[in-house]
Amino acid sequence: MNIIKGAMIGLICTVVLYMLPLINALSPFFGGFIGGYVAEEGAFGGFKVGVLMSVLAAIPGFMLSGALAVLLADVPVLGAILAGSGIIITLAIVSYTAIFGIIGAVVGGAVADKR
Repeated sequence: MNIIKGAMIGLICTVVLYMLPLINALSPFFGGFIGGYVAEEGAFGGFKVGVLMSVLAAIPGFMLSGALAVLLADVPVLGAILAGSGIIITLAIVSYTAIFGIIGAVVGGAVADKR
């Protein structure tokens, strides 16, 4: 249960920190760190928090990019280009969030374990 709580708190912190200028570049790391620290499950528990946080972040992103692709399906060439680029951009953002979120959650879990 701590892993789910840590992933939700980490995801909320990540989304909030994405809104702040200059901090948004490292927001997945900070969100993952907070989530891993709150879970207090050690480094491997932090890894699980980071993975769950990444999956929870990916779901709405791919749903929105899929909805954009469906809306642009009627436009012959430009619609396909925009829909494809939307999915690629979503994949890049989700990958960035996953990598740095997992690293931050592992560090946060390890710090909480040493406490």
